[in-house]
Amino acid sequence: MAFLSHSIPWHTLCSMFEYSDGSNPGPQHPELFAKSAPNQYKQLEYFARQFQFAIHEHSGEERKKYRATEDYVQRAQGWITTDQSNIVALQSGKTEDKIKSSTGYSETLTKRNAELRQLTGNPWPSPFPENRLVFPPDFATRYMSYVSITSGGPYGRQGIVKEFSRIDAWTDVVERNTRYSACTEDERNRIWLDTRSCSDILRLLIIDSATTSDVERRTHIVETVLLLAHHPKVGLHPFLRNGMSCCNLNAGMTSLVEKVLPVFMYLNLLWTCIDGCPDSPLLQPCDHVHQYQPSHHRNSRFESLLPRPAYMNTQSFNYLLETVLKEHGHIIEHVFFNPLFAPYTSGTVSRYLDPRGPLSSENQRIERDVLADPLILKETLKSMWKMLIYCDMIFGDIGQPVNWRHNIFSSLADLFPGKAGLERILEKSWTDYELDMP
Repeated sequence: MAFLSHSIPWHTLCSMFEYSDGSNPGPQHPELFAKSAPNQYKQLEYFARQFQFAIHEHSGEERKKYRATEDYVQRAQGWITTDQSNIVALQSGKTEDKIKSSTGYSETLTKRNAELRQLTGNPWPSPFPENRLVFPPDFATRYMSYVSITSGGPYGRQGIVKEFSRIDAWTDVVERNTRYSACTEDERNRIWLDTRSCSDILRLLIIDSATTSDVERRTHIVETVLLLAHHPKVGLHPFLRNGMSCCNLNAGMTSLVEKVLPVFMYLNLLWTCIDGCPDSPLLQPCDHVHQYQPSHHRNSRFESLLPRPAYMNTQSFNYLLETVLKEHGHIIEHVFFNPLFAPYTSGTVSRYLDPRGPLSSENQRIERDVLADPLILKETLKSMWKMLIYCDMIFGDIGQPVNWRHNIFSSLADLFPGKAGLERILEKSWTDYELDMP
């Protein structure tokens, strides 16, 4: 059963698509094609409304677990320095592999009750003024390795800058950015690199909070982001969207929604299509890899799964991999998606974490069938849902709400392009439909 199927009408979305293996006259590649039926766009609009309602409802409940906005505003005003010895709350946390999660009922209930506690009125974990680290020191061994603050180039830094664990480094970046027009070219490049590094850290904080099983760590990290959001000399607006002119990619915080939402929707769509149908044509074994262009996600370190279920040869699935498995200086979300779709045999989550270099023969990646283990899939979808909830909650807190309706349609346009995809459902091009959107 798809994730939150009682709240999100996945069957409505699924009813608009049908699978073809490409052997019949017409399209010559396997795919989930949009059906030809009148007024399907109304069904899609209904799905988008219900999805948006569900995420607003859950993010509203999540926000109640944390302090009122004015508490973060007041607390952030005194956060001007960072005590490097203040790492107890961060070191004790443990981000576990959701695949291995199997706790007893009493332990689960205890954690759940702790997670649902109200923070309003509770004392802050450290005395005033605030002096916490911005991110846990274990980020360098969990996600990406530390790099020098002077490193970087046209593709940005390929790792985490340790200096940005201090709040004064963040206030310095924002202050320099206000003088951007008066800066030299070298100074502007440094501002660009620093801003992108801060955006990377913010996205890693959200990813970590959504995947950790430690409630204290999660609470601490989310509160850190909320403090940054309401800090009088920082805020999140400089880090929301950072467009890259060289590759036309968004490397800001909003890219987390743009990367996670399509995967969350697509995997739930697949799960709904095969639910209760072990003989589904989407699961039939194939002994070849169907190639598409572009296919940069398949490289010398990527071993394709053979035999493979038919869904892995669809164009939409390969477009999805192209989006989430890229590894270069503008992408951070792959640290979450690599273990899901193509884990490294060494256990690392990013090639930027491996000191032996990206071409190490000991650091191969092997493609995996994400539908093979429903338990793993469910836990992964739960983590993705938390990321979307945190984005909705945090962006709403700073007056920049996520347009979920637009993002849903845009995600489907990327996954199912052309007249055999979203355009068939909308009965017009996505561009024309987007222009008519309120």
